[in-house]
Amino acid sequence: MATPLVKEKHNTEISRNGYFIVMYQKELLHEPYFIAINNRGQVIIGSNKKMVAMYVVGELEGLI
Repeated sequence: MATPLVKEKHNTEISRNGYFIVMYQKELLHEPYFIAINNRGQVIIGSNKKMVAMYVVGELEGLI
């Protein structure tokens, strides 16, 4: 379910260390959360956009 949200309905973007990352953001009652997909197709969910972006970029840099 998270993959279609990111691929079809992403509604926020971030650039981190030159990498462009699209994310889906949704507001929960108590805090927002962000969903992104790394280069291995794994879903990353977190409440902090910067943390999610750093995780995705870390995956990308590890494979270069």
